[in-house]
Formats: sequence, C-alpha cells, structure tokens
Amino acid sequence: MLVPIISVIAILAAIAIGNYLGVNIGMISIVFAFLIGFFISGIPASEIISGWPLQLFFMLLGMTLLFGIARVNGTLSLLAHKTVEATLGKTKLVPAVFFIMSGVLAALGAGNIAICALVLPIAMTIALNYKISPLLMATMVIAGSNAGGLSPIAPTGIIAAALTNEQGLEISMSIFGKQIIGQSILACILYFLLKGHSLKDTNPDVNMLSQPLNREQKITVAVFLLVVAAIVFGRWDIGLTAFAGVVVLLLMGVAEEKPAMEAVPWSTIVLVCGVTMLVKVSETTGGIDLLSHSLTRVMDGQMAAPIMGVIAGCLSLVSSASGVVMPTLIPTVPGLVAEIGGNPTQIISALIMGAHMVTNSPISTLGALAVASAGENVNKVKFFNQLFIIGIAGLFFSTVIVYLGIV
Repeated sequence: MLVPIISVIAILAAIAIGNYLGVNIGMISIVFAFLIGFFISGIPASEIISGWPLQLFFMLLGMTLLFGIARVNGTLSLLAHKTVEATLGKTKLVPAVFFIMSGVLAALGAGNIAICALVLPIAMTIALNYKISPLLMATMVIAGSNAGGLSPIAPTGIIAAALTNEQGLEISMSIFGKQIIGQSILACILYFLLKGHSLKDTNPDVNMLSQPLNREQKITVAVFLLVVAAIVFGRWDIGLTAFAGVVVLLLMGVAEEKPAMEAVPWSTIVLVCGVTMLVKVSETTGGIDLLSHSLTRVMDGQMAAPIMGVIAGCLSLVSSASGVVMPTLIPTVPGLVAEIGGNPTQIISALIMGAHMVTNSPISTLGALAVASAGENVNKVKFFNQLFIIGIAGLFFSTVIVYLGIV
C-alpha cells in the first residue's frame, strides 16, 4: 500500500514543486518516475522509458512545427487581421469574429495556447482601435481557442484522444462537440455581460487589412489545407502528415528552419510527456487505482461528473490542463465507473470542461497571456482581478451545465 501512496504523492509533489520553483513539471515528473519506478518499485529502466508517449510526442511535434512555420512567416498574423474585414465596419461583430476565428484556427491544429499567444496581442490592438473592452476581446479569444482546442488534430485534442483511447474509449469527437457547446454558451453570456451588444460602429485605423498574402504565405496556406484534408478526409497519420507538410514548406523556402524549430513549444511537450511517464509508473504501482478508489468515497454515479469537473478546474488553476490535469485524472475514470457507476464519456467531458473553463484566470496560461498582451492603456491590476473573477466564475458555470446535463 505504501508504494501506491508514494506514487500519487509524487504526482502532486511534482506539480507543487514545479509551480513553486518555476521548473518544468514534466522534467520533475521524469525524475520522480525514475526514483519511484527504478529504486523503489524495481521497474526496469527500459519499461520506465517506454512510458514516454512516443506517438503523442511525434504528433505534437509535427503539428506545432507546422504552425511554427506559419507563425514565423507571418501567415497566421496576417490572416487574423484580415478576418476583421469580415465585420464590414460593424463593431458589434468584431468580438464574435475573433471568437470564431480563434476557434477555427485552434481546431485546425494550432491549439489553444498557440492561438492565444498569436491572436491576443492582435485582439488587444484592435480593441483599442475599435474602442472595445479589452476584457471582452480577451475572453472571446480564450473561449474560442478553448472551443477549438479539443479538435482531434489540435495538441490538446490529440492528448485527450490518446488518453481516452488508452482507456478503451473512442470519444474524442464527442468531447470536442461538448467543448464547443460549453465554450460557446460561456462566450454568449460574457458577450452580453461585458456589453458587446452595445458597441457603436467606428472607423478604426488598423494596419495590414489591405495587405495581400505574399508568395510564401500563399504556399503556407495551400500546404496547410492539404495537410488538414489528408488528415481529416484521407485518415492519414497526423504526425507523419504534418512532418510531410513541414518538409514541403522548408524545401519551398517559405521559412527558415531554425526560427521554425524555435517556435515549437518544447517546454509544453516535455511537460505533457513527462507527466504521462510518471502517471504510467503510478498505474504500474497501483497508485491510479488507489486514487480512483479514494475519489469514490466522496461521490456517487450521479455526482461523479460535476465533482470531477470541480476537481479538474481547481487543479487547472495552478497547473496545465493538457499537461497535468488530463493525464492525471482521465486514467482514474474507468476505476471510478467500475465502483460507483456513471457514464465515462460524461465524466471525462466534465473534467476536461472544468479544466478549460478556468483558463481566463491570470494565474492560468491563457489568462496570463491576456494580461501580458494588454497595452499600456489598460490598468493591469484591474484587468488581472477581472480575469481572475471570470476564471473562478467559469468553474461554477461548468459545474452547473454539467449537472443539468447541458454538456
């Protein structure tokens, strides 16, 4: 019984130490997997290393590298600016357009973090020019990127699909659909609460609106669309197809290799894969079974989904939803269902929803990006507090819609 307890404590300790000292949680998790697996449990080193999710790593690297090229050569930035043209001067539509644009770009493979990093600075500039609340624009971008972020070809969606497939569940599209519904409802509520419907039309001075795509950007868009079509309609392997697209773009000279490689979020990839290694060791030593059994004591089949959503949301406030929360909690679901019943799809959807409804909080990655992207005209302290309140409110909101069966 002692080793399973140690393995669960190690997961929590890795999160706490990483956040307190500012060290990548994935790296700490790898060391803990080594110490607990090899020295305490006698697991062979080769078996511990095999816990590194190679296929997941390959898919994440391929897709983020592909979008790294699109970011480096300015394709994504220019497309974001051009999207504003779709409003035809109707300022009320600008927040909605950014919600949709962020969702589509995230769903096509960029993921929520990459899109927020790219779009939030643009959104803040356009908010100033259009005289729109920066809080409204930030929440629309974050909600949109989360809505699209669970796409099966986006990094977070890839992680969710890999984790649920390991549990024998083919529910990635169901999770994606529920995420779209939940985030869309949240966006609509925030749009009206933050008075998006009261905006007046203006004539902003926004650069790049009439700038055409250059040769490199046109090639990038064409290759990217081919990659997406091959993955979605041809059922080609995500990682291999993404790398094929990357090589074609590099051979055609649309971007330099070095800055494209530097655009890859290596720390996030190490975080996700490292935590997965530690969770695998915990599974082997019985820690995940112990955690599942412990959770059953505080819930029943009817309340399992809402409670797991709350737990996931609280954990997501201080750690990564995709890198820590999902790899830690999703493996516990089969054990929970076996003991107390409930719908595994609903429970997993609820915990993923809870983890992504708090991301407006400035102590979460996306909320922090929003604060960092705000211009000098924005009161950062006030903006920080507003985002924190919305993040906490999002946790209660997700609990309610899950309990009512809306998602």
